Amino acid sequence: MILEFLKGELNSKRFNGSLDNIINDLGLDSSIIFNGNIKNKKENLDRLNIMKKFRGYPDNGLFENFPKISEWKYLELDEKDIDNIYYIDYDYWNELSNGTSKPVEAAKVINSGREIYNVSNQPFFDGFEYKKANKFPPIILITCNNEKFLIIEGHSRMTIYGFNPSKLNGTYAYVGYTTENEMRKYDQRMLVGENVKTRKF
Repeated sequence: MILEFLKGELNSKRFNGSLDNIINDLGLDSSIIFNGNIKNKKENLDRLNIMKKFRGYPDNGLFENFPKISEWKYLELDEKDIDNIYYIDYDYWNELSNGTSKPVEAAKVINSGREIYNVSNQPFFDGFEYKKANKFPPIILITCNNEKFLIIEGHSRMTIYGFNPSKLNGTYAYVGYTTENEMRKYDQRMLVGENVKTRKF
């Protein structure tokens, strides 16, 4: 998961600058991600160190109270899946999706011309154009029930799919499976029967 997470972030215009800086500060090269070898113990330790500094892995920042994952699967997605995929409960994504945490709703807000916290929407439009001739890396999701899936990596890419969900057909995701008790500690909204309601809304 760590290698795929870093691949996705290094391909992101939003995060690749800070990630590049961390890689350079550690005296490493981006090839450890783009051409990573998960059988190489030293590389794995180096990538773990990058993740610690970049995203607080395994127990701070995005990964505070992160659930124990019993299994990872590499699964094909289709356009219907987008209705069951949600953003993390984070201010920017909450506002962008009008409190729904849904990529399709975020795409509507973007198309309306509204910008959140003065953050330009242009990268989403650029990504939409890029997707016409290129493939995105797989997104990373977690679930405890196969009904609600929480984005761990790939928020911007999922937002771009929100413009045209049919583009999700034939794409893939890494999906981590956890228990309800573990998910409750991380994001209770992902439990069956829980209202997907963000902190503000």
